[in-house]
Amino acid sequence: MSDVRHSKESPGTWLTPCLILNIFPSMLSAPEEFIWGSPDPKELRILLPLAFPECLRLIEGKAGLVALVSESDPSSLEEAASWGYGEEGFFYPFLTKGSQIRSRLEDSKTPFFLPRTKELELFRDDSLGCLLSPVLLNGRMFGFFLMELPNEAEEKQILLVHLLCQKVAGLFKKDSGPSSFYKTFEDLGPDPLGELLFRLGNGKGSQLEKFKESRTICISGPASSGKKTLAKWIQKREFPGRPILTVSILPEQASKLEKALIDWEKMAESGTLILENSENYSLAQQRILFEYSQRKSGKSRLIFLENSNKKSIEEFLYFRSLLAENRLELPAWKDWAKSDKIAAVGPIFHEVCELHGRPDLALSEEAIVSLVEGVSCQSLEDLRNAIEEAVLNSGSGEIRNSDLKKEGSKGISLPDPEDLDLRKAVEAVERQKILLADKLFGGNQIRMAKALGISRGSLQYKLKNLGLG
Repeated sequence: MSDVRHSKESPGTWLTPCLILNIFPSMLSAPEEFIWGSPDPKELRILLPLAFPECLRLIEGKAGLVALVSESDPSSLEEAASWGYGEEGFFYPFLTKGSQIRSRLEDSKTPFFLPRTKELELFRDDSLGCLLSPVLLNGRMFGFFLMELPNEAEEKQILLVHLLCQKVAGLFKKDSGPSSFYKTFEDLGPDPLGELLFRLGNGKGSQLEKFKESRTICISGPASSGKKTLAKWIQKREFPGRPILTVSILPEQASKLEKALIDWEKMAESGTLILENSENYSLAQQRILFEYSQRKSGKSRLIFLENSNKKSIEEFLYFRSLLAENRLELPAWKDWAKSDKIAAVGPIFHEVCELHGRPDLALSEEAIVSLVEGVSCQSLEDLRNAIEEAVLNSGSGEIRNSDLKKEGSKGISLPDPEDLDLRKAVEAVERQKILLADKLFGGNQIRMAKALGISRGSLQYKLKNLGLG
């Protein structure tokens, strides 16, 4: 949308009445066919410019536009219809991708009115504000309506534009086939991967009830088995909306750890602390954490993550008993059933596509089989890395088996915002930027280094250090 200008007073007027009747022979008018009829979805981009001026008049708008997903680049939006602008068109800077209002529009389920301000520039001088409404399909935005209004939006105007968006979404839905796997897992629960991990860990409702009461639980499993994902699922399920903070390394000195717990508690607003690598804790650290867990009030909930293939170096009996009392054990990837591996692909693919702004992508069945049966994925993290690398390098609408790298992919995800490990965060950002530069410049290290703002020598060092050489 950032490069779209909305032009010409009445787009589509080059279509003669005779031609229009040939395209839509059964309609009395384009607006009636759009609103009351059941047009072929493929004709939507022809019909909308003809029907939109009348839709705008019904809502009493001064000017407006409809944006839909681009047919040539489904990751972006383009103008599909507009009316009320001059020959030069008009650009709405507040709707550029990544802006606050664009993000609000993408997250919104209903229309909303924006009053005119100095920052919110409109085309018409007599417009008091604009009415914005997303076109939603399966919870994601596939376009939007914008209408400049002379007064604050009334209920009937909000309802009308909402119905128009629903009509467009309905036509999109008719045109979307069930051929790709990406379409099939959207009807699952809000966090199907977390639910899957809880089941694989032999989780029971009684353990969640105990966590509510004791405010402590331990999740054990091999490296990259989904421990942190399960921890976040438990937090969101039992305490939705409450803050969460991940801590990878504890201060060695007892006094610093005691102070850090107080600081973390404030940062998490007494929500939940995820404490990683509990098998490495010293006796003093275990004692302090046990004493903290026994406080009656004013403490954060504790979720300990432990690597099951590593033995604890030191053991404070009371602390180890605390972890053993409420423990979930996740299996290694090699022990997962094939059906469970396939079930994990969908949610991860969906999350990665959302993260990188590629909701248009689909994953072929042959690629899914390759991911779960191939030797390159030996853990849940390997699976995510393979999917993420394929998404970043994809140039078409569907990822096929040939698009997947056969060797193990390196981690390229951005870190979780609640993770305190700065070193991992810096590495993750560097890795992702270098991979994106590699894709943009076809591996030309001179151009890559220039774009990244570092020397070629520094780039080569980073490539080697991050395992990307």
